[in-house]
Amino acid sequence: MESISSRDNSVVKEARKLKERKHRDEKKQFLVEGLRFVSEALGSDFEVSSLFLSEDMAEKWGALGIEDKIKEDTKVFKLPSRLFREISFTEHPQGIAAVVNWKGRETKADEGFFILADRVQDPGNLGTIIRSAHASDALGVIITKGTVDVYNDKVLRSTMGSIFHVPVIEDRELAYLKALREDGFELVVSSLDTSNDFFQVDLTGKVIIAVGNEGAGISAELMDMADVKVKIPMPGGAESLNVSAAASIMMFEVVRQKILKVDNAGK
Repeated sequence: MESISSRDNSVVKEARKLKERKHRDEKKQFLVEGLRFVSEALGSDFEVSSLFLSEDMAEKWGALGIEDKIKEDTKVFKLPSRLFREISFTEHPQGIAAVVNWKGRETKADEGFFILADRVQDPGNLGTIIRSAHASDALGVIITKGTVDVYNDKVLRSTMGSIFHVPVIEDRELAYLKALREDGFELVVSSLDTSNDFFQVDLTGKVIIAVGNEGAGISAELMDMADVKVKIPMPGGAESLNVSAAASIMMFEVVRQKILKVDNAGK
């Protein structure tokens, strides 16, 4: 463990810059905070380049339960509390943070589903979609141009660690989406302008479920590409659902249909 006391130290300066998206994009790195989140990162197949501990947390190092997870190429640094606060996103940091390298996460499969988030802007919504995608065993989360930065600290916190367990594919030109459709995946688009009941659609094959921007919905380009347009029935009369709620409902309908299909096959 190396001690750093100067705010002008290059390691600290680079970590501090990761608060800005421009620098995250340039360095292909992001910062995570808190014992649980850091432990998730260390236990994943992501590369953790640096681990930072405040002086108080460093004193508890042996009791943290993460020492065995430290990989050979992960450097550990101890910082004074005042310096640790400079790299932290949170007002009351826990005293532990890590710099994580981006990881290529593209994936294809013969069967399963993707969730596509089109220009979703709220960090909490995107984080919840990623968390639900992990829980429902989605093949991945596809995000389009105009979607909030997946490595935004609020998005990361909202994923509750799921960012390390489900692939997130940034598809700015929709090339990945088009390749999936050529490979037999069907694009199912959430829309209020249809009479098709979502719960009547077979989702047990190769499917991409698309949800859109909080205010504008799905883009015209994606709407034109849709194989099926569906809506979630809302007998209570609400005009719409929160996008992360709608996405979660749709993902777990896939889960329900697959369980039912297995049960029926066993009879």
